[in-house]
Amino acid sequence: MSGVTSAREVARRLGLSHTAIQNAERSGRIAREDDGTWDVEKVRAGLATKVTPAPRKPYGPRAKQPPWARAAHHVGDLASDIRGPARGIHAELERARQALQRAAEQIAALYPEILRLERACDAAIAAQERGSE
Repeated sequence: MSGVTSAREVARRLGLSHTAIQNAERSGRIAREDDGTWDVEKVRAGLATKVTPAPRKPYGPRAKQPPWARAAHHVGDLASDIRGPARGIHAELERARQALQRAAEQIAALYPEILRLERACDAAIAAQERGSE
């Protein structure tokens, strides 16, 4: 059988998805010919082989727990990781609130002076307008 140049065409002929072909090529189960084409029969034979998975590391003392217990443990870790930064944010927000409060108090203390200056400015403008008439 002649070689096929496309992984999609090989997948179509074998009734698979092209990603299955790509994954099998990546894992080394199948390979292209030297000229870059696919031999459909070699691909079919390669896909029939089983790949032995890499040995997994045991979980340790929690290995006897059900899977949802391990997940709950990780969620607990996540919650404690979030609490630390949240405390920092709270402290930063509190400092910002205090700075705004101090600024508001300073503005309130200056407000009578601002009003006095506005009245003086208005009076000076009025006097200048009366003088130019």
